[in-house]
Amino acid sequence: MLVFDLTGPMAHFRKYYTNTSALTYGFPPRTALMGIVAAVLGFERDSYYEKLDRGRFAVAVKVPPRRLFQTVNYVRTKREDLPLLRRLQRLPGTQTPLEFLFPGGEYRALRFRVFFGYPDGGLVREAAARLREGRPCFPLYLGLTECLASASYVNLFGPRDYEPLPPGTPVALTSVLNAAHLEKVDLPAVSAARLLRERAPYAFGPGRTLRPPVAVVYEAGGQPLPVRLRVPAYRFSLATAGDGETVAFLEG
Repeated sequence: MLVFDLTGPMAHFRKYYTNTSALTYGFPPRTALMGIVAAVLGFERDSYYEKLDRGRFAVAVKVPPRRLFQTVNYVRTKREDLPLLRRLQRLPGTQTPLEFLFPGGEYRALRFRVFFGYPDGGLVREAAARLREGRPCFPLYLGLTECLASASYVNLFGPRDYEPLPPGTPVALTSVLNAAHLEKVDLPAVSAARLLRERAPYAFGPGRTLRPPVAVVYEAGGQPLPVRLRVPAYRFSLATAGDGETVAFLEG
């Protein structure tokens, strides 16, 4: 199991159902995580959906974000516009409100912790080696190419290096949770938390068609969420996370 951190000054993970105003998720959805791993390993665009759909992903929000709307100009770049573009002439455009994530409080950068597993251990080890040496095959970004990101290696765990917790065990979950796996939230203990439930992309089919999205639940500020699950959770011992970090994979 590979664990790494994604950091960057700003992010935009567009909600698939928005049009005129582009809203953002507060975390990279599973499809974005697949794209990041594909960029690390050098998979070409649209070539990895079926392959990486066999992987297991979990993501934790490590820095509370703040949201800001900014109107951006989209310029038409259709084939008939290319002669004008080459002569640096003005083209018709569209102004669109775009919602961005920025680091909140005293933080200087957003940070998301990614947990990635795959049936082929060689693929995970190659991704770990590339991140450890700081040489992903393609540039990384947080949703948009304008939101450049960097990835830092945290650890590579063997199958016996982390602890599975049976379904129904009370856990303080730090990752975004697939709502279908939720049995119970300890409401008195999370009275000060901000729980969000959203529908997020899960996977792409042939031709980049969006497969049915899933409902997810997470704490907006990145605080641990006391819950009981219908699926196993996994506890990882990380020096940067005190005595450990407990996550649930989006796949269950």
